[in-house]
Amino acid sequence: MLPLSRGKPRGIKPYRLRLIKENPHIIYWTKTGRPRYKIYADEYEGLPLGNVWDDIPAINTMAKERIGYPTQKPEALLERIIEMASNKGDIVLDPFVGGGTTITVADRLNRRWIGIDQSVQAVKVTEFRLQKQTDLFTAPYIVQLYKYDYDTLRYNDAFEFESWIVQQYGGTGNVKQRSDKGIDGKAFDGAPIQVKRSDNIGVNVIKNFSVSAKQFDKSLFEKNMAAGKQVGYIIAFSFGRGAIEEVSRLKNEENIIIKQVRVDEIIPIAVKPVIGVHINELERDDKGSRKIEFIATGQSPAGIEFYSWDFNYDKEKGFKASIIIDKVGKQVISLKTGMHNIAVKVVDNDGLENMEIIKLKINV
Repeated sequence: MLPLSRGKPRGIKPYRLRLIKENPHIIYWTKTGRPRYKIYADEYEGLPLGNVWDDIPAINTMAKERIGYPTQKPEALLERIIEMASNKGDIVLDPFVGGGTTITVADRLNRRWIGIDQSVQAVKVTEFRLQKQTDLFTAPYIVQLYKYDYDTLRYNDAFEFESWIVQQYGGTGNVKQRSDKGIDGKAFDGAPIQVKRSDNIGVNVIKNFSVSAKQFDKSLFEKNMAAGKQVGYIIAFSFGRGAIEEVSRLKNEENIIIKQVRVDEIIPIAVKPVIGVHINELERDDKGSRKIEFIATGQSPAGIEFYSWDFNYDKEKGFKASIIIDKVGKQVISLKTGMHNIAVKVVDNDGLENMEIIKLKINV
C-alpha cells in the first residue's frame, strides 16, 4: 500500500478506506501513515510441532521443580504429551514411575492413572509429590506396597481399612458400612466377611457373627453348611483363645464353619523405622535470620532409603514436602523470628515410613 499524507489519504480506493474505518479492531496505522493488520494470538493457528521438541528446557540444577531424581523429566513435556494423547477422565498408565512426573501431571490434569515401579524410592517419591499438590478436590488414590507396618494398619481410619483389607483378600467391600449388621463385605465365594481392626478377638465376636452370617443370606448359609463349606470369614490382627475354641465348637457341634483370617496372612506386616532429629543452632545470616542445622537419623532392619522434609508443616493440610529426596538426612535452613513447625519423614527400603515433628521457636 502507498503511504498516506497528513490530509486526505491518497492512493487507497474508497471501498478500502471504508473497510479500514469499519474495522479498527483489526487494522491500525503506523507512525509512517501505513495501515497494518492486527494479528491476535487466539486467531493464529501457529506452526505444527516437528519431530524434535527443543522448546522445553531440561531439568537443570536450579530448576524449581527439581527433586533430585536422576531421570526426572520436565512437567511441561508430560503436560504436552498427556493433553495431546488423552482427555479428562481417561486413564494414564506409567509402568516405570521413576520420579513420578507422569503421575503427578496426569493427576493435576484430571486424568485417572496407574503407576508401577519395582523401586520403593520411586513409589514413595511419587506419593510425596502427589501429597504436595493434594487439595479438597483431589480424587482419592491407593498406594500399594509389598509390606505394611502394624501401626499404620491398626490405627488408620476404620472404614478405609475394612474396605481395603477385604479387597486385598479378593472380596468386595460393603459400600453401606453403617448399619451393616457386622458384615463388611463379601468373599470371592459370596460368603460374608467381617473385619475387626483389633487384636485378641473374643468369643462374643464369633457368636454374633454366626448369627449375622445367617441373616445376611440364609439360603447361602444353609447351602454352605450342607456342603461343609465356610459360612463366612472373620479378618482380624489376632484371635484370642476363646474365639478359637468357639470356632471349633461351632464346627464340631453345629456344622457351622467360620474361617478365621489374620491380617498378616493376607499382607506382610513389618516394623516401621524409627527416627530421631538433632538440632544445631548456627550463626545469623546477613538478613538477621538464624541458620539452623537439622540432622535426622533413621533406623530400620531393612535399611534407610531416604528422608523428606516439610519446613512449613501444617497438621490440617498434611505433609507437603519442601525437600522430597534427602539421602543424607541433613538440612541447613534460615528461620525468621517466631514459631516454626517442621516435619521430617524417613523411608526405609521396604517403603515403610515414620515422621518426626519439630516445634521450634526463634527468638529475636
